[in-house]
Amino acid sequence: MSSPNQKKAIFVFPAASGHINPSLPLARGLVNSGWSVDYLASTEFKDAIIHTGATFCNRDSIFRSAGIEDVTAMVKATAADYGDPVPQWWLNFGSISTASMLPVYIAWFRSRDPHLIVYCPVLCQVALFASFQLKIPAVSLLTTSGPGYFDAAIAAMAGAVAVRGVTERLARSVAAVEKNATAIESIKSQLAMPELTLNTAEPLCRDYYTGTNLVSTTEELADPMCAADAEYYKKAGKRFFFVGPLLDTVSTPPNGRGGEVMRRVEAAAAANQPVVYVSMGTVVTSDNEEHGWNGTSGSGITGKQLCQSVYRAVFEELGGEEEEVLIVVSLGNQPKALEGVMVPPNAVCAASVPQIELLRVATPTLFVTNGGQNSLMESMTVGTPVLVCPGFGDQVANAAKVTVCGWGDKVDRPPAQVGTDQLPAYQKRVQRGVRAVLDSPNYAAHAKLIAAGLERAVGVDGALRILIEAAN
Repeated sequence: MSSPNQKKAIFVFPAASGHINPSLPLARGLVNSGWSVDYLASTEFKDAIIHTGATFCNRDSIFRSAGIEDVTAMVKATAADYGDPVPQWWLNFGSISTASMLPVYIAWFRSRDPHLIVYCPVLCQVALFASFQLKIPAVSLLTTSGPGYFDAAIAAMAGAVAVRGVTERLARSVAAVEKNATAIESIKSQLAMPELTLNTAEPLCRDYYTGTNLVSTTEELADPMCAADAEYYKKAGKRFFFVGPLLDTVSTPPNGRGGEVMRRVEAAAAANQPVVYVSMGTVVTSDNEEHGWNGTSGSGITGKQLCQSVYRAVFEELGGEEEEVLIVVSLGNQPKALEGVMVPPNAVCAASVPQIELLRVATPTLFVTNGGQNSLMESMTVGTPVLVCPGFGDQVANAAKVTVCGWGDKVDRPPAQVGTDQLPAYQKRVQRGVRAVLDSPNYAAHAKLIAAGLERAVGVDGALRILIEAAN
């Protein structure tokens, strides 16, 4: 319990490792500076949050006490309100569930009496809106490649010339959904802020950012904004601070299979044995209907096929005797992730691997990844070249950036095609990509240069200074 004179921060982040992990060292840093930190999240992150010294606050329990029995189900149920078929933008750009959740956040924030709100602007913008109502300073932590990430994602899929047309049509689509328009008016009324546009005008997401926004990359690696967006944010006084990767220096002790993996990694590092690390992230290995294990994200293969093709490609290219190379695979939570996959003697697999610790201990010679922003930043701090096998969203843009900047290569997910079996060809491309990155010294050289650049970023200490200044 905090003392009467102790400053308090509330952290609000979604149930996604890529969004939560960079926030944890900030929570720890505030606690070590004498702050009290309440961290609102779902239970799967409870242990990691408590390990920072913050107080874990169960999001689901808070909503149940407010009369919403299952907040996740409530949010998912609103998808049908956007039309049939449900538009892809409903979760990120719609406001229906936000309007319903806003009173709960306002009431809970009021009961906790914080001095600062730290939130995810991609999926937890409701926390910012509640801070407006209560006049509490707020700082966002953007864990993508900066505010230009959405334009970059469009450009990677449809070409740069298509970006403005896509965003204009998207804004019109958001405005045209009657129930969404009603929700927007509700939010504006609750906050007495008629100036909010809530994605019915460009730049999209502009109302999700506050005056002070942390970005967990550097300006050199950020996705550029178009001139009009940059001018808007400058006039609106919304500043973006590119602080670089936010890595926790205190690791959560691994247990079970993760502990066994790290013992193998430490032995390999001590023997100067090369380590190749494989992780396809937490979303594509989840049960998410659109982007998870059985989803296709609009491509020609499911998440399961994507991951297992990557595993097989790495095993076939590098599998062999244990002395040659150690392959470490982080599988995610699927109970049959390796069903039908032959695992060679020199591979060790676990549902979860302490990624930052593995990267620090082993400095892998190659990281095969889905291209999530957080994983890329973590691997770049140790100068590890990558092969990106993107799943969806900004991972596609991140993969393109990797090839342009030269610290790795990519193998795109096969597109949807009727009547063709694309898996064998995809797996072969991944296998060739593994060999190409390992055999070319240029990728490793570029990765080391980027790592040197990241060392100059202000990092956790600089981000903490910004947070404390914002609260004052």
